[in-house]
Amino acid sequence: MERRTVFAIRRACRSTLTSSAKPLIRSIHSSTRGSANQHPNANQNPSQSPSAYALRMQSLLNTTSRRPNHSSSLTVPLHQPWPWQEIPSSSQDSVILQRTLFARPPDFAPPLLLFAAGIWGLFVFAWLVLPEPPRKELSEEDKIIIRENERKTKEANVLSRLGLGFTNALFSSAQPLIYGLVTLGLVSMMIASTKIITRINMIQIKPRDSTDTGKTVLRMTNVGHEMIPWRSNKMREVKVEDCKVYIPNLNNPQTIRLKVRKEGKPDKWSLDRFPYSLDYRAIPETSRTDKEIVQSVNRLEHVFGPLKMGE
Repeated sequence: MERRTVFAIRRACRSTLTSSAKPLIRSIHSSTRGSANQHPNANQNPSQSPSAYALRMQSLLNTTSRRPNHSSSLTVPLHQPWPWQEIPSSSQDSVILQRTLFARPPDFAPPLLLFAAGIWGLFVFAWLVLPEPPRKELSEEDKIIIRENERKTKEANVLSRLGLGFTNALFSSAQPLIYGLVTLGLVSMMIASTKIITRINMIQIKPRDSTDTGKTVLRMTNVGHEMIPWRSNKMREVKVEDCKVYIPNLNNPQTIRLKVRKEGKPDKWSLDRFPYSLDYRAIPETSRTDKEIVQSVNRLEHVFGPLKMGE
């Protein structure tokens, strides 16, 4: 009788513990804090884990890929207010409104690039204009050395002759070759700098006493415009419908391309064949700038539609 009583007590204790542990286990598995703190890349190496910006761009692309084909016509809602600001107008009958779509100052001073190109141009001009120094007369020892070199060249095989001919041609044309390569490099840098956008403003022009939205255009400023500080027209005006934005590849998600196509077709004889670059990297902490910085992907998608990868 006593043994039966002990077994009954033990069985009752086990059932009580099991029933009290189930809600605790269920509450642990349903905890939102534990699931929120668990990062999908927690088991990866920290040095190999992508940045927050790359994860954000990847999520944007995944969201875009799940949308239907007509998603480019959809308007992405704004996450924050983006008001228009009135700017002075040359006409009293019209109102000009402006708001900043993108703004990021370059990492270098554009006038310095123009200054370096100007200094190098002076060197090239002096090299072309100045006469060559007079050649000195050859002495008897020099003539003997020249004849000996010519004899060795005739007695050498075909490969040696080709090698000597290439060496002589390289040394004789070394100076113009260096000038040409450096000039080509500077010109390429200056042309490429005109495809780096530093600012995009949306401009809306409408009649003063009218409720119409009026005409909306984009005014873009690039590094080439900022090379000349005293230049009055430091922008390019394009239509919104002529522009298209995309991410070239996920290896460099911090650069967004902007393609300008007039009436949907690229111009063969214009630099519009090459896209503009919008730098969405963070400004270094060491750089000190008092210029406006606007790097909002949401504004970009609100104007041009959802971002996609590839042209």
